[in-house]
Amino acid sequence: MAVIVTETQQKSGIALGGIGTGSVELFPDGEFHYWQIANQPRWATRCWEGPADDGEGSAGALSFWVRAEEDGGRPVVRKLGMKTAWEDFTYRMFPWNKPVERIVFSGRFPVCDLAYADGALPVEVRMRAVAPFVPHHTEDSATPGFYLDFTLTNPSDHPLTVSLLSALEPSFCNRDGCVNESYADGGRCGIFLNALPSQPWEAKYREADRGSLCLSAEGGEITRITGENFRFLRETIADTAFGVTQESFLFGFRETGTLPDTAAGKRPETIPARLDELTDAAIDTRIEAISAYPFAQSILGRVRALTPGYPRTREEKETFLDACRSTLEKMGDRFGSCALCSRMTLLPGKTEKVRFILSWFFPNHFGANEKRLGHWYENRFADAREVNRFLAEGRERIEGGAERFAALLYRTSLLEVYPDAWSGHLSTIVKDSWYLADGKFGLWEGLGFCGFHTTDITYHASFGLLALFPDLQKGQMEMGAAHQREDGRVHHFFTPDLDHVDNGFDRVDMNHQFVLMVCRDYLYTGDRGYLERMWVPVKKAMDSMRALDEDGDGLPDRGTKRNTYDAWSFSGTPVYISVLWLSALNAASRLAGIMGDEARRQEWDELRTRGMASLERRLWNGNAYLLWRQGADDGDTFDASLMTDQLDGEWFLRVSGIGGNLPDSRVREVLRTIMEANFTPDSGLVNATPADPVTLMTYRNCQAEANWTGIGYVTAALALSVGERKTADALVAAIHENQRRFGALWDHWECGFRYTRPLSSWTTMTAASGLAVDAEKKIVRLAPVMDSLTVPVVTCAFSATAVFEGDTCALTIREGSADGWTVEGPAGCRVVVTDRADAPF
Repeated sequence: MAVIVTETQQKSGIALGGIGTGSVELFPDGEFHYWQIANQPRWATRCWEGPADDGEGSAGALSFWVRAEEDGGRPVVRKLGMKTAWEDFTYRMFPWNKPVERIVFSGRFPVCDLAYADGALPVEVRMRAVAPFVPHHTEDSATPGFYLDFTLTNPSDHPLTVSLLSALEPSFCNRDGCVNESYADGGRCGIFLNALPSQPWEAKYREADRGSLCLSAEGGEITRITGENFRFLRETIADTAFGVTQESFLFGFRETGTLPDTAAGKRPETIPARLDELTDAAIDTRIEAISAYPFAQSILGRVRALTPGYPRTREEKETFLDACRSTLEKMGDRFGSCALCSRMTLLPGKTEKVRFILSWFFPNHFGANEKRLGHWYENRFADAREVNRFLAEGRERIEGGAERFAALLYRTSLLEVYPDAWSGHLSTIVKDSWYLADGKFGLWEGLGFCGFHTTDITYHASFGLLALFPDLQKGQMEMGAAHQREDGRVHHFFTPDLDHVDNGFDRVDMNHQFVLMVCRDYLYTGDRGYLERMWVPVKKAMDSMRALDEDGDGLPDRGTKRNTYDAWSFSGTPVYISVLWLSALNAASRLAGIMGDEARRQEWDELRTRGMASLERRLWNGNAYLLWRQGADDGDTFDASLMTDQLDGEWFLRVSGIGGNLPDSRVREVLRTIMEANFTPDSGLVNATPADPVTLMTYRNCQAEANWTGIGYVTAALALSVGERKTADALVAAIHENQRRFGALWDHWECGFRYTRPLSSWTTMTAASGLAVDAEKKIVRLAPVMDSLTVPVVTCAFSATAVFEGDTCALTIREGSADGWTVEGPAGCRVVVTDRADAPF
């Protein structure tokens, strides 16, 4: 009996595609899952937990095989993926069509590297997938497609004949009117799958999956199948007058290492049952037409192997056409699949590349109210072939830029779980984003759950988005500000589209978060126009929150029940809300100073001073802060439970470069208390633990006892900001291990799949370097809390690597420009800036 070792299989992967374009997920099993490029309901509509088409039914729609043959030897064929569903290929006829023995997967978004291993393969095969995700280049990063680069190496001392086969078999785009067309463009050979009429949004063409796809390849000698029935690119049974045979394009590929190189791209015309009514000329015309399809060539080739020159007579011709008709009927009507194959001779020790590009264009994105929302990419492209050409012509800029960014993120002396978190959650920006034809942008709170641009989630999740694509972050903030209520309350989330919001204005944390984000966005961008447009909403938001302080002690004490912990009700003066309020006062005061509003600045500073004193007097218990307190100091009620997120507002001030309200010593003291009570490596970090007295609203509350990975990253970043490296390492490592063990490294769950709050992981990067940006003055300040550190530094102007060693900081610009900027280090630290934006890592 064989000994089988089973380990956790990852049920998520790296999202490939552009921002707002939909995506395909590449899993560690080497297969392409969750095809959400054609406006699938899970991506395009609010589905909650009910069943919805999430594109997983198309898993395997893009597949690859390798064939290697030594001179005089038998060819070895292996599938470059682990999907072996019986409905694809039955092993009784395809025992040689094995998946490779092992795949080594390295997901470093926007790059994903796969190495395929199989003891029978004489060739080494690697594949690199790259999403068009290029910092500070929104247009390039919103392109609907991705790159797939295969590297083939001959490690032997004799030549090999190697073929790489790709098959595109989408379950969508296979409808009446779908026409495939092969083309050559420079050194590339492509197949364009088009089901898109000239006016795709007309009522009769409103299907969400009506559009176009394009697959292109370059490298080696390219042969193709332009169009064919879906079943022939898997396998089917032909039961005809010629006997019963198994038919598949893989038989010919195994035999020759090539494809039949067919150009037919339209669905075959129906072959009439009464062939005796056709003239001889009509019969010959039918045979010529059907013989342009690979399945018919396969049937005919088998017969001709024994009967050369077949068919000659009228009877033989009718028999052949009958065989084609019955086979077509058995295969069904799913036409539109295609394939490309590259064949080459690999000399000993040589390496060659075969490069593929997959692109798409599906404009029929409709909202729940039937309004056509579309995609931003419609403003730039007319179809998938134009997209493919754009990606090919811009390969060095787009693919190269994405590769350099991936390398930048992993250039750090921090534990690898940190860049895994930074890069892995950036994949969610591609997975969860809408970028509509009118320019509106938003991220699902969780894919198909809740809504878009949820204020209390954007607050945690938008740091990386702001640094990499500031136009998108500012755009969604202004979009939200337009829906601020007259009383100053800001929106909760957008639903069912980006023109309408829900009625969640009662969440009391959101106004503070809105003000904090406006301040951070301005500091990062220096966009005075943005600040001027947001200044009135900021003042209204602050006035609304000040009205919650009835006793005048500088802290809110009424209407504090609802917040981002929406199943966990607070009362009186909660520490979470109070610290957010004091942090918002800090940020608002800074904005008032910039806007020249001295009266507002002085008012908010005085309030903050009063509130800070009340925070210590009312809520400090000697080790941490009470969860909440209600009533007068004598005879009041309170909940002493220990909340992990009690210093959330302090976290934001510090990782935004605004500067905290509390001394480092107080933050360390709170963190030590939290780690002792709320964290274990096995259970992770819970949101709270009960302490006497505890209220029923907290005791065994589902959110109090939960692990929220986004809050875990927030706590880790706060720890880094005060030099608690071991605490941060333990938190980030525990999150990584927990997600890995549940097979969900890239799919964190809170309220929905691919939840966006864990994008807060980005702030562990900014906290490690002590990054503070004042873009108006063009000053970057770095103040790491570690003596020796290598870490990325990403601003809205440039991406760089910072190396801190002793009294020197070496900042190497890898993308963008630091021209005109002043970079300041810690006291006594000499900063050396080097521009190597075009140099390889």
